[in-house]
Amino acid sequence: MQVTREDLNPCTVQLTVVCPPEVVTEGFERAIRHFSKQMRVPGFRPGTAPRHLVEPNLTSQQLNQQAADEILRMTVKKIVAEQKLEPVEAPFIDVKMLKQDPPQCEFVAKVPLAPIVELGDYKGVPAESPSTDVTDEEVEYHLEELRKRQGKREVVTSRGAQEGDNAVVGIRPEEGDSGERKFMVIVGQTFADLDAALVGMKAEEMKNAELAFPDNFQDKDWAGEKKKCLVTLRSLNAIAAPELDDAFARSLQGDVADFKSENLDELKAKIKLGVEHAKNQALQEYLNDQILDEVLRRSKIEVPDTMWEDVAMRQMREEATELAKQGIKFEDYAKKNGMTLEEMIQKHKDEAKLQVQRAVMIRQIMVLEKFKLVERDLHVELYEMAQEYGVQPVEMAATLRKNRGYQELEFRAMYRKVTAFLREHAELKKLKPAGKA
Repeated sequence: MQVTREDLNPCTVQLTVVCPPEVVTEGFERAIRHFSKQMRVPGFRPGTAPRHLVEPNLTSQQLNQQAADEILRMTVKKIVAEQKLEPVEAPFIDVKMLKQDPPQCEFVAKVPLAPIVELGDYKGVPAESPSTDVTDEEVEYHLEELRKRQGKREVVTSRGAQEGDNAVVGIRPEEGDSGERKFMVIVGQTFADLDAALVGMKAEEMKNAELAFPDNFQDKDWAGEKKKCLVTLRSLNAIAAPELDDAFARSLQGDVADFKSENLDELKAKIKLGVEHAKNQALQEYLNDQILDEVLRRSKIEVPDTMWEDVAMRQMREEATELAKQGIKFEDYAKKNGMTLEEMIQKHKDEAKLQVQRAVMIRQIMVLEKFKLVERDLHVELYEMAQEYGVQPVEMAATLRKNRGYQELEFRAMYRKVTAFLREHAELKKLKPAGKA
């Protein structure tokens, strides 16, 4: 066995392995015996059919996959032991080459070793704490947003288009024979030239305008082009918001029914409490990030590459799936965010590595402080996860059991317990509200 070792970092060893022909041959023979036991060949008991009758019934993909599994079973554990390595989990294997004739096999094994954790001082960490005071202006802003949500969309005929109106607009270039193309837009949220043309236009009004279409314009034929066009506002509608009075406070329903109040003053008080709660939630995460970043800076945390690479790949798969549902390619999403595909992938890797380092650090603090999770800790996280996903706790618990997701539930409970401890022992510098001396 030819083995080349490379220590990628203190927690990851990469082994490049070239197998001798006899091992490869044995791997293929074992693979054929494996399929022979499953295959029904007339005149032979399972497992007794000769090779020349079994092999023709297998695809090359089936045979190669099983042969690779057999070769890895014969070699990986032995090689890891010979290198005196103690992996914390199964090595990540990448088969680079596999041939039956002539028998050849080369693979790379990334062997994850135990994380190295040397914690710095995690008590008394300095952090800045912004004010969570709620201003009258914030209450009025959220009250107006609530008013808009309770409004009804109505056709607008008596005035010109304003920012925030919904419009159907037809665009016809002066040159070419592409004809008019219609788009449904929100005035003020299209692109500079079109927004400028639309503001003030009334339904069915037409206007000549020179439009510089952005590179990411939804119609690919016009993206990045500059054209003289006839713009027609085909239809216009806007929200007809109710009056802000006691009757409005009593009328709230649907997903804002919790804000239903006897009068406008009571509604404002509920809004203020809601904003305070949201600010305090945001403040906790803001403080958590500051403190964890500082503790990480003070510490030496080394983790095996396989841990964060697995997290990064899972996150990218999930993100790509969600984008695909919207008809968006991952490469286009990266470009929209000002990055190349390679830069986007690297961003995910860096973020995943940070998450894993934080997780290892949090588990170590749990051990040092002798914290224990009790049933109530897990119930709190279960109910919060259920709220996040919009399902009942019983359904959330069933989903976690099915997907073996209790590890995430457990870590969320650890995170909450440890970060609460770190915030309690941090040196917080309270910042004054903006605009106050």
